[in-house]
This record gives sequence, C-alpha cells and structure tokens, in this order.
Amino acid sequence: MPAESLLSRWVRCFCLLLALVSLSSLLAWDATGHRLSVYVAYEEMTQNQREYWREILQHHPRFASDFEQAMPATLLAAHRDEQTRWLLGQAAVWPDLARGLPDAIGPRYNRPDWHWIDGAWVRDEARTHGNLYVDTPPLPDVPGAPAINSRHATHASNVLTALERARWQLEHEGDAAQRAIALCWLLHLIGDIHQPLHTGGLVTARLFPDGDRGGNGIRLRDGNLHALWDQALRGPTINDSLATLNTFAAGLPTEQTFAPTSWLQESRRILLQQVYPASIIEPVRQSENTGSALGSIILSQQYLDAMQQTATIRLAEAGVRIRITLADITGSL
Repeated sequence: MPAESLLSRWVRCFCLLLALVSLSSLLAWDATGHRLSVYVAYEEMTQNQREYWREILQHHPRFASDFEQAMPATLLAAHRDEQTRWLLGQAAVWPDLARGLPDAIGPRYNRPDWHWIDGAWVRDEARTHGNLYVDTPPLPDVPGAPAINSRHATHASNVLTALERARWQLEHEGDAAQRAIALCWLLHLIGDIHQPLHTGGLVTARLFPDGDRGGNGIRLRDGNLHALWDQALRGPTINDSLATLNTFAAGLPTEQTFAPTSWLQESRRILLQQVYPASIIEPVRQSENTGSALGSIILSQQYLDAMQQTATIRLAEAGVRIRITLADITGSL
C-alpha cells in the first residue's frame, strides 16, 4: 500500500475518533451490537454471498420459530435483501436467544461456556493472561489445547475453541442443520471474542479469588461492569450506529486472515489497559484490605466516552473479520 494511502487512512480514523469523543449518549455486544457487526459485514458481501448464507441459515432446525416468525412486521413486505440482512443479524443474536429456550430443548442448543474464556487460558498468540491481578499472585496458566480441526466437540469449551469449531463445521460438516447452527455461532462468537470482558476479569485474594466473572461482580449504580460494556452501543438509532461503524470499518485493513487467538489477545490488552480504572481498583483494594463490603461504583464520563470509542472500534473490527471469514469459506462467490 502506498505511504500516502496509509497515512490518509489513519488520518480518517483519527478524525472519526475525535468525533466520537463528543457523543454523550452510550452507544456492542448485546443484541444490537451483534446485529450491527453482521450488518457491517453485509455491506461488503456480494449478492451471491448473501444468498449463499441465507440458504445455509434456512436449514436451521428452529428457522421457522426463531427467524421467520420473529421477523418484525415492518420487514415482512420489505425487499428480499433487507430481509436477508435481518435474518443474518438474527443468526448472530440466536446463541443468546438459545439461553432462554425451554428446559426440554434448551440443552440441545444452549452452550453457556462458549461465550467466554478463562483469563488464565493461554495458547499461540494468546500468551498474556486476560486477568488483572490486584495485590495477589497470578493464577497458574491454563494451557489451551491445539486448534479445533475435526467435528469432535471435546475441546470446544470456550469462546476461542467454539469459534474454531464453528469455522471447521462450515467448511466440512455434511449435515445442513448443523452447518446452520455453526453459522449462528461463528457470527456470534466473532463478536464475543472482541468484547474485552469475555476474555478475562479482575482477580483478588478474598473478594474474587476465581475472578469477578468478567466484570459481573463489579456493581455499578445501574447494573454491573460487564453489562455496561455489553450495552455500549445502545443509544442512537441502529442506522446512526451502523453509519458510524461503516465509516470506521472502511479505514481498517482488509488483508486479514481468520486469527481468533490474535483477536483474543487484542481484547486482553484492552482489558488490562482500559477496563479497570483506579476508580474500580481502589474500592476493591479497600474492601479487600478491610473486609468491608464492596459497594456500587460510579464511573466517570471520561471512562464512558473512552469505552464508547473502544466498543465502536471493536465492533467495526468484528464486522470486517466476519466478512473476511465468510468470504474465505465461500471462495469466489
């Protein structure tokens, strides 16, 4: 790439970040975020690719109930392309919907452990723990198994290995229903692995000896730290958020490969550098040292603005990587 073109791209990204700082409402990984990451990918898909993935999804065993019948009434008479975009967005949301299925069928589809990863789990590029250790020694490494390269699910036990298995299934699985389910998981987990609090947490000796469950143990005035990050793109309309994400995605490199361990490591760096500021660590430390209860924590507007910027970047990156991964699978369609 010519030097001028690269410089221009970085200038455009920097200007966008400056604009984002001025947004006061919270704009990542709730249903809105997962859908948006797919919509970013959809923008650059060919029509043949869009139709190919729609056809794959139509073999989902719950396509009628969780997709067709769930489509908003406003889309029932819309152009087929709008419906296809919504259906693929729904596919990215579906693994979270599976959490609420009735007990009689839920275990067939719900995989709670596939949405996150132990912060001490290490393999390949993911060599740094995703845990922030406060006044306590690091937990022992959890050596990760080799990459998934077969239909066996024995090693699909976290967001990374489940993502690898979903990719493998889309390329090799012969059962159409299983491929449709794998498509949902691939779209969802590429989003999840870009959320820092799905890759580790905060660890202390007394309060959180096994970690704070990715920020779920840190209470805020409204909710908890994990939920705050999950909902980072709520606020503007979905079209406004999508326009912002598409602008940022246009400045990202397209010469990428399927590299989930690298994506995991990116999220861990963000967690260690940004997610737990002093306004969280100091109350945790005081509670740890005195034995007092940890109350709810108030985060600054500066923190919220920075979180919004990071969430925008991560969702744009997730969208670009979804598109590239799907294009690698379909080839020249």
